[in-house]
Amino acid sequence: ISTETPNASNQTDSELYTFECPIYQTPERSRIFNTGTSLPTNFLTSVYLSTAKPPSHWITMQVALLCEKNE
Repeated sequence: ISTETPNASNQTDSELYTFECPIYQTPERSRIFNTGTSLPTNFLTSVYLSTAKPPSHWITMQVALLCEKNE
């Protein structure tokens, strides 16, 4: 009899999704876009994160990372 319960930590790499998470300079998602890239002016880059949920979940939740300056 197995006592293990399935959860995200028991998943294998093949069962994980990859979410391309944007990184912004500030919490405000600027509606002003860079004309050369069509990206918001406070957008820095993206990182790829492993997740048990599909990317659509994180997109719907509007998940992003912030990178603020220490001044």
